[in-house]
Amino acid sequence: MPLIPPSPAKRSKENVPDRSSYLSFLWEKSERAQPLKEAPPSNEDVTMHTYKNQAAQHAAAAKNPYHYLKSGQAQPVAHQEDVRMRTAKMETQKPRGLEVWEREILDKPEVQRRATVAQIYFLDYYFDLLGYISDRKRRYDTFKKDTTARHVTGDAYNKELSSYNGRERVILRKRRTKLRVDQFRIIAQVGQGGYGSVYLARKADTNEVCALKKMRKGTLAKMDEVKHVLVERDILTAVKTPWLVRLLYAFQDTEHVYLAMEYVPGGDFRTLLNNSGVLKEEHARFYAAEMFMGVNELHKLGYIHRDLKPENFLVDGTGHVKLTDFGLATGALNPQRIEAMKSKLDAVSDDALVFRSTLERRTIYRSIRMAEPRYADSVVGSPDYMPPEVLRGKTYTFSADYWSLGCILFEFLCGFPPFSGQTPEETWANLKNWPRVLRRPVYENPEDLIFNLSDTAWDAVVRLIAHPRDRVANLQDAQALPFFLPLPFEKMRQLPAPFVPVLDGETDVGYFDSFSSPEDMAKYAEVFKKQRDVEAVEERGHGNRNNWVGFTFGRNAPAGQNVRAPHIKPENEALQVMF
Repeated sequence: MPLIPPSPAKRSKENVPDRSSYLSFLWEKSERAQPLKEAPPSNEDVTMHTYKNQAAQHAAAAKNPYHYLKSGQAQPVAHQEDVRMRTAKMETQKPRGLEVWEREILDKPEVQRRATVAQIYFLDYYFDLLGYISDRKRRYDTFKKDTTARHVTGDAYNKELSSYNGRERVILRKRRTKLRVDQFRIIAQVGQGGYGSVYLARKADTNEVCALKKMRKGTLAKMDEVKHVLVERDILTAVKTPWLVRLLYAFQDTEHVYLAMEYVPGGDFRTLLNNSGVLKEEHARFYAAEMFMGVNELHKLGYIHRDLKPENFLVDGTGHVKLTDFGLATGALNPQRIEAMKSKLDAVSDDALVFRSTLERRTIYRSIRMAEPRYADSVVGSPDYMPPEVLRGKTYTFSADYWSLGCILFEFLCGFPPFSGQTPEETWANLKNWPRVLRRPVYENPEDLIFNLSDTAWDAVVRLIAHPRDRVANLQDAQALPFFLPLPFEKMRQLPAPFVPVLDGETDVGYFDSFSSPEDMAKYAEVFKKQRDVEAVEERGHGNRNNWVGFTFGRNAPAGQNVRAPHIKPENEALQVMF
C-alpha cells in the first residue's frame, strides 16, 4: 500500500529524523552491534508523492479540496511550496548494526588508539582555543582600563591601539607556527639510550627549560619500537599528576620525533643508590612509598610498566620522586625481547644455582656496578627486577609492577637486588628458582648488625615478591602493610625528603653524567655498542607516515620550575643523615 502524505495541520519534521539524532541513533545501535532481524526492502519498494509542479493535480484541487490518488483514499492537497517526499524504504528500514569486518577494524588497538588520540586532540584544541580567547579578552580589558585611567584619547589612543593590535598579531602568528627543533636551544646532553638522546634545552620564545628527547624515525621503525614511543607519548599526554614526568611538547620532522618533557634536575635514583649502597629503613620506606604513588598513577591510566627499575625514577629539585621512561629506549619491552628472555629462563640449568652469603652477594653486586655503571642499559638488559610471569611470556596484571617494586625495596634495604648473580647465567638461575633463592639477609659481624632487616620490613618484601595470587596488587594493599603504616601516603609530597639536591639553578646538570668527560663516557660503552648494532640493522626508511598520526602535542600544562625547599642542607650533610 502506498504511503499517504499527512494533513497540512500534522505535517512536520517529527516523522523525519534530523541528521544529528539519526547519527546518534545509528551509533547507539552500532555500539550494541545488533544485527538486522529483517532484511531492508529493495530499492524498487519506493513510493514517491510530490505535488509541486503537477498541473493536473492543481486543476483538480481548484474544483475540489480533495482528490483521489491511486490508492483511492482522500487526502488534502499540499500547497505548492510544501513539498513532501517519503519512501517506503526510509519508513521501514532499520538502522543496521556494524558488519563483522567493520567491528574487526574498530577492535584493532591502533584504531582505538587513534580514536582516543582524536578525542584528546579536539578536547585539547578547544581547551587551548577557549583559553586563548579568554586571555585575549583579559588583555583587551586591561588595555582599555589602562588607557581610560590615563585619559588617553585621539591620536595618542589610536597609536596605542595600533601597538596593542600589533602585539596581538604576533601572539596569533606564534600560535599558527609549527614547533621545530630550532626553536629549542640545546644547553647540555643529559642522557643516551640505544634509540635516542636526551638534552637539556631551553625554548627560545617562552624561556622554558625542558628535557628534549630526540629519536630517529628510521631506527624506531626497523627495531619495531614505534608503538612503544606512541605509548610513551600517550601516557605523557595524559599526565596530570606530580608523580609522573609531564609532557610539554611533542613534535616531529622528516627524520626525527621529539618529546619535550619537564626537566627533573636531581638525576635518576640509580645514581643515588650507587652513592649510598644501603638506605636506612625510614628512608627506604619513604622512597618506596613515593614509588608506589607514581606506579599507582600509571595504573590509573590503564598502563602496566613491566620493566621498573631504579633508573626509571628521577629525583626532582625538592628531593621527591617522579616516574619516567614508560617503555622508551632501553626500557622498551618488545615480543622479541620477551621471547629471548623466556628462552634463557627455560635453558638455564639448575646446576647454575649458587647459594652465597649475604655479604658476598652484596660485594659481588657492588663490584659489577662499579665495573659497568650502565648495567641496565646493556644489550642483554637486566632481568633483576622483572617478575617471572613477564619473563615467561605469560599473562600478567598490575601486580607485575609490585614485584618489581618489591625487588627495588629489597635493594634499598640490602644493597643488592634479591636475585642478582655474579654472572648472567647465575641471575637467570636465581630467577627460575626464586622461591628457594629469596632469603632474609642475616649479618653477624657487630659492625654490620645495623643492616639486618626488621620483621615488618621483611614482611613487606615477601608480600611484594610473591606468587601473583598472593602478591600485593594495588596501592591500598601496600598502604595496609605494617611497614608502611606510619606514612600518610596522600601527603607524601608535603613531607621533607631525606635528600634534597643542591642546585646552582634551573639548568644545573651536576647530577647527570658529563658527556664531555671520557671517564663518564666509558660508562656508556655498552649503550654505544647497542647503538652501533642497531644502526647495522637494515634500514627500513622512515616507516609508514601513518605511524606518527596524532603524535604532535602542543602543551599539557604551564611549565613549572622545580622550587628548592627552604633551609636546604649541604649535600654532604644530607648524605650523612641518609646513610
